Amino acid sequence: MMLPRLLLLVVASALPLASVAAGAVGVGEGFCSAEPSAASGGCSGVRPPLYWKATNPTLAPAHLQDLPGFTRSVYKRDHALITPESHVFSPLPDWINTLGAYLISPAIGAHFTMYLAKMHDGSKSALPPKGVERLIFVLQGSILLSEESGNTHTLLVDSYAYLPANMKHSVISDEVTTLVIFERRYTTIEGYHPDLIVGSTDKQPLLETPGEVFELRKLLPTSLPYDFNIHIMDFQPGEYLNVKEVHYNQHGLLLLEGQGIYRLGDSWYPVQSGDTIWMAPFVPQWLVSVNIVFIIHGIGFCRQLITVALLFQSIKYVATCRTSMFGYLKMPFKNGNELL
Repeated sequence: MMLPRLLLLVVASALPLASVAAGAVGVGEGFCSAEPSAASGGCSGVRPPLYWKATNPTLAPAHLQDLPGFTRSVYKRDHALITPESHVFSPLPDWINTLGAYLISPAIGAHFTMYLAKMHDGSKSALPPKGVERLIFVLQGSILLSEESGNTHTLLVDSYAYLPANMKHSVISDEVTTLVIFERRYTTIEGYHPDLIVGSTDKQPLLETPGEVFELRKLLPTSLPYDFNIHIMDFQPGEYLNVKEVHYNQHGLLLLEGQGIYRLGDSWYPVQSGDTIWMAPFVPQWLVSVNIVFIIHGIGFCRQLITVALLFQSIKYVATCRTSMFGYLKMPFKNGNELL
């Protein structure tokens, strides 16, 4: 039986002069310990839609109904694990027919906001605050992105769009759609201006990762106008980060496929598709993609693994930034979540 990989989506930010976005993505078959469903195909060999587990995790809120008060979510001074049973959805301000769940925001010390947006037939986006750039990544469904010029782009699962700060645009959907959205205040350099970018992960080349074994794709250019990047990091079963990272940057990560063990500080966490991680500056961090069984309160993780992560990394004025990073800098936000 083919082992699924681990797919992670990570967001990171750096000091005022440096800000980076990176991520990793992959496809998996599903957790064998979960009761098969018609939609997932269980472990029958029928592959579910790409990133299906990110929006339909095996250890979902419904599976914890018999454990009142139980959550895998953890919040500490230098890191946070936000798991699906802790997501709180509410109407997104100024969006139409759209619910959002904020995963990471300046309320915990981040330089960026990361949130899920659940759209339906007739949903429409709102603009971010002035001076704030936005990146949209499609996890489920599809959207139609419209520019002020009248140009339109259809984005399917695994597609993304980078919208420079103050660029007028709208996003609509006519089906059930889930987006992960990153927003941060753009760091301006005189004479440099980023452009709109629309693309898909599978169109991006694999990049060399000296000293590491995972596959890496970058979704944005590494040129100076772009003050962050999104990395797709793809781990095969048993692969792990060689560097036990400690650095001044922050990370925001979404696990898109697979499962693994994440070290954050002195704590070790089993993680799976749909989990979000925030990492503060200088917190020790390390990941291994696994395909063994973990039992937590009688709930088993059993998965053929490929681990895929999406990582946000700030990079401006940083000569070499391989993984997602954000430095500690408080930005003014509205309602604890939205950039002013």
